[in-house]
Amino acid sequence: MKDKRATAIMKTGRGWRGAVLLSAALMLGLMSAWSAARGEVKPQFGLEGYGGSNKLFILSPWVGLRIGLSNKASLILRYHYHNFRYDYYGSDGGGSPVLKTMKADVSRLAGTVYFAGERLSGYVNLSYLTGSDGYRGFLADSGLEYKFNNQIAGLWSVYSVREKSVLWHPEEEVRWINTYSMRFGMKFWLVKDLAFNPNLYLMKNSEEVDGLAYSFGLVYSPKWWLAVHAYYFRYGETAFYVFHGNYFSCGLNFYF
Repeated sequence: MKDKRATAIMKTGRGWRGAVLLSAALMLGLMSAWSAARGEVKPQFGLEGYGGSNKLFILSPWVGLRIGLSNKASLILRYHYHNFRYDYYGSDGGGSPVLKTMKADVSRLAGTVYFAGERLSGYVNLSYLTGSDGYRGFLADSGLEYKFNNQIAGLWSVYSVREKSVLWHPEEEVRWINTYSMRFGMKFWLVKDLAFNPNLYLMKNSEEVDGLAYSFGLVYSPKWWLAVHAYYFRYGETAFYVFHGNYFSCGLNFYF
C-alpha cells in the first residue's frame, strides 16, 4: 500500500513539474519569437544557493528573457526552480518527537517591469509558485534604488507572499499564510565594481508573528551583464521557529 502511494506521489510530482516546465518554455519561447523580430530580446540566467541553520539548503537555478520596452524600461520574464531541504522535529506516530528531513521542489514563474534612470532605478514583480504536496503561492514585491553619488546608494523594497503552509510547517494543519516584509539597505562601493550591501528587514505574518532580520554582503559586477554576490543573514522572530538562526547565500547571475 505504501509503495503504491509513493509511486502515485512520484507520478503526480513529475506531472506538475513537467506541466510547469512546458508552460514556462512555451511562454518564454513565444515571447522570444515575438521580441526577436523586433531585436529587443536578451537572455538572462543564473544559479543561487542559500543555506544555514537546521541544515536548510535551497538550490535555485533560473532562466529568463529581458524584453526592451524603451531605452529605460524592460519587461523581464523568468522561470525559477527551487530545490529545498531542511531538518525539523516531527511526530514518530506515537506522540514523541523525531528528527526528520523535509524535501520539496518549487517552481516559480515571475514577471518583472524594471526601469533605470540616471540616479533612480526600480522594479515591480509578480510571481506564481507551485510545488510539492500541493504547495501554492502568490508573491508581489517592488523596490527602489537611489544613487546619492558614485560611491553610495540607498535601497528600499516591500514584499508580500500568500502561500500554503505545507512548505514551512510540515505535519501541521494546512492553511494559507500571508507574510509581509520591508527592507532598508545601503550600497557602498569599496572599489570599482565591488559594493558592500548591509540590509535590515522588518517582517510580519497573518498569524501575528513579527520578525527581524539583517544581512550584509558583497556584490561584484566587473561587467554590466555579470553579478556575483555573497551574503550573511541573521534571522529571528517573536515565536519559537525552526528557522531562527544564521544563513549564508551566494549567487552567479548573468543579466544580458
